Amino acid sequence: MTEIPAIPVPAVPPGPLPFHVLLDEAQRLARRHFRAIYPAVAIPLALVTTAVTAIQAHWFSSRMADLGAQAISFLNPAYLGVTLLHIALLLVGYNAMQVAAVRATSGAPVDMRQAWRFTVRARTLGTLLLWYAMLFASLGCCCLPVFFVAPLLSFIPPAMVEEGRFGLQAISRSVDLARRHPPGRWQESPLIKAALLLLVGTLLGYLVGLLVSLPFLLPGYVNIFRKAAAGEDFSAGMSSLLWMQVPAQCLNALASAAVYLYVCFGIALLFHDARGRQEGTDLRAEIESAFPPPGEPGP
Repeated sequence: MTEIPAIPVPAVPPGPLPFHVLLDEAQRLARRHFRAIYPAVAIPLALVTTAVTAIQAHWFSSRMADLGAQAISFLNPAYLGVTLLHIALLLVGYNAMQVAAVRATSGAPVDMRQAWRFTVRARTLGTLLLWYAMLFASLGCCCLPVFFVAPLLSFIPPAMVEEGRFGLQAISRSVDLARRHPPGRWQESPLIKAALLLLVGTLLGYLVGLLVSLPFLLPGYVNIFRKAAAGEDFSAGMSSLLWMQVPAQCLNALASAAVYLYVCFGIALLFHDARGRQEGTDLRAEIESAFPPPGEPGP
């Protein structure tokens, strides 16, 4: 009697991708593609952050004697322009990282030049501008709506990369994928998983940033508090503290980029999983693996 070969059981259980598996797979992919993606984004962003922090330290150090002028300088157009330019460069760099992560998750080779070129295209920048305008608008509404809007729009970069959707089409596609979940199983919703993933990434980013920055900032704070308690002039200590921000922010930028790479792969995996559940591509892949076409060896 011929023995029927057993069909292998998939490593991931049927149904939506479990959250703990999502975290593990994102870490595995981030480690595999770390050298190909991380330096091309983290190093330029760290250099820009260092330069901007040095400019700000010089700016405030020159105004340390006049506290009123220092407070007014926050509203200085040049200061606001440098700050906004820095934020824009960070967002563009992080999106290039997300583009590379989406392509790597799809099995395509990592090409960081192509990821940067895709990000600086006019349609991509316009979509990013619209996306972050919605995020900042939700953040301004007592901060609470952003906890719903941010995960709801988290699939915009994968929709641009994988499906060529831009503008309102990318936004509606992200909303459609994030809101779909099996009836009565809200804990398996991509929206919930995206919110948890963003929360984990935010907490990790703050924790890692604090760990790398604290050794540079703690001695300065102790010196300022000591002089303030003794009634001495601590303006010189404030100036040195500002300059200590330069290496601290450089390391913080490098650490934040590493954490964000992990989040990028999590978002990419979640996008492919949500799209597969919606379109049935996951079921089709399981059927093809269990029953290959004629001429191919069975499992």
